[in-house]
Amino acid sequence: MALKKQHCAGGEVPMFDETCVYKRSEYRHFRVWLPKENRYARKSLHTRSEATAIEKDKAAHLEIYANLQQGKIHFSITTKEGVEKCLSFRKRDVELGRIVKGRHTAIATQPQHLLSYIGKDIKLKEPERTDCENHYCFRNKATNRTVKQVTVQNEQSTINALMKWLHKNGEPHVDGFDFKKLQRLGRVEKVGFHLHRMLLQQTQKLAPTGNPL
Repeated sequence: MALKKQHCAGGEVPMFDETCVYKRSEYRHFRVWLPKENRYARKSLHTRSEATAIEKDKAAHLEIYANLQQGKIHFSITTKEGVEKCLSFRKRDVELGRIVKGRHTAIATQPQHLLSYIGKDIKLKEPERTDCENHYCFRNKATNRTVKQVTVQNEQSTINALMKWLHKNGEPHVDGFDFKKLQRLGRVEKVGFHLHRMLLQQTQKLAPTGNPL
């Protein structure tokens, strides 16, 4: 994908005919024009040294260019917007009778705990697979240890199904989280968990290709 040739001002260092290294306050930054998104991508290189900044610019440029070659966008919607996008898509399945309204309500409620944990205003491309390892501890503390383990595991299944759909639609870099493994469920809780998993699998089979959850 072609990038716009940079026109660097005085004091800025042109790189690859496509990016510039420049100084803001005490630190060096780089800038590159993304024609498909019609805006500049800017990033701090976290160094005062021009020589170090030039080396870091090369790595940053190659990372962005590799993502563009794969059809990925650089700028991202927020986690809250990602959840809303998925839920809006799934609402059509209620209207078409593919899932019941109660199921959509559950789908809408469960990701809210994810937003409380990682933040609703962070960019959807920022989270890594390991960022939710302590999700269960967070839910336990937030509910004064009243939340059931099976409830959290059901939430985690829904969250990862949501992330998988968003990943297929080019939003996050990861298609799910590696939640920390929990202790084995008791017999009653295990039945509830497996019923949730069966319901989730059945709605995925009934829904057309590309539908989340």
